Amino acid sequence: MWQALLHHNAARYKAAVETYLQALNTWTAIMAEEAGGGAGGAGDEGLDGEGDGKKEQAAVEIDKALLLYFYVALGGVYESAGLEELALACFCEGKIVGDKLSSSAPECALAYAAIGGIFFHLEQYQVALNFFDKALGIREETVGEMHMDTALLYNNLGCCYDLLNRVTEAVESFQKAKDVFSYEYGLTHPRTAAVLRNLSRIRQRKLDFSIKFDVRKPTPCPAVLAGGGGKKKKGKKGGKKGKGKKKK
Repeated sequence: MWQALLHHNAARYKAAVETYLQALNTWTAIMAEEAGGGAGGAGDEGLDGEGDGKKEQAAVEIDKALLLYFYVALGGVYESAGLEELALACFCEGKIVGDKLSSSAPECALAYAAIGGIFFHLEQYQVALNFFDKALGIREETVGEMHMDTALLYNNLGCCYDLLNRVTEAVESFQKAKDVFSYEYGLTHPRTAAVLRNLSRIRQRKLDFSIKFDVRKPTPCPAVLAGGGGKKKKGKKGGKKGKGKKKK
């Protein structure tokens, strides 16, 4: 696998694919041999059946995680070579495997993030946003918000929001990515610098929300203050004599 990664980094894509496939065949043969060897020594069957079941389940989980990594790595080679359809096929196979993993496994986010990257390059930004958001939910639950892998998704989400003209959400995502990268890597790291450039550029754009106020209707003035309510009748001073006295 390391040899295949070296081929990939050196842009020897054909050699990388062949090496990955050879590694998969070798790994499958080793697993089949180990499974065959374990079946012959079952003399204590039934003594610790529950424990054996847990061990087998753990082994299956490890196998699925390795297979997921293989599909994502192979798809990355195809993506670098410009073969996006093959890359997407590998990532989808990895997603199928990853969905069978435990919900507490952070590897489940790998395929979703990779598929999001493919759709982003195909300019399907809303679809890419959906896959990045799914991967983000997995990583926030498994590794937390202050992890570098989570920050990568914050940045990717910010790029999608930017191209979808959702400027406010883009600023928020880039800010989260900047906080994590600056804390983990420092301000001089290339990843931090890239997020700072994105954040500086997006802040120069017009925000995608506006504040509107309803036109206020004039409040009618009370008639007394306006002087249009008529004059108040004045009573005569003293009144009539004998008013209020009882007649005899």
